[in-house]
Amino acid sequence: MRSRIGWGRAVAGLGFLVATGWPAPAQFTPGSRIPIPAPQGLGDGPNLDPLTEAKRMRALNADRHRSMVSDTEKLVKLARQLDAEIASNPTDGLTPEEAQKLQAIEKLAHNVKTKMAQSFGGGPELKSPILDIPGPGTQ
Repeated sequence: MRSRIGWGRAVAGLGFLVATGWPAPAQFTPGSRIPIPAPQGLGDGPNLDPLTEAKRMRALNADRHRSMVSDTEKLVKLARQLDAEIASNPTDGLTPEEAQKLQAIEKLAHNVKTKMAQSFGGGPELKSPILDIPGPGTQ
């Protein structure tokens, strides 16, 4: 017999936890970054204009964010549809269409979680302060 919550709500809750970055013990590594290969054909390599590079990183992160939002909206829509279908289906098992939607939800949740862990460009750079430390016998 089915529970009153329904599979769709349970999957939606799981999708929400995954989408919001709820860490899985062995899978999530805080601060993981994707290395960005240097653009081909520029010749300078690492000597690119810092302003241009910062704009490029912001554009890549903005694109990643738009993609995350889109995938999350699709995930929520599918989870609600699945919940409604399961509530209206009197059988105990999932239909092939419901199983297909469940797989799509799992794939979207995984994609959102992966994108949340990514960041283009490095994190904040820590620079050591310049200290003038006098040697022994100097004031």
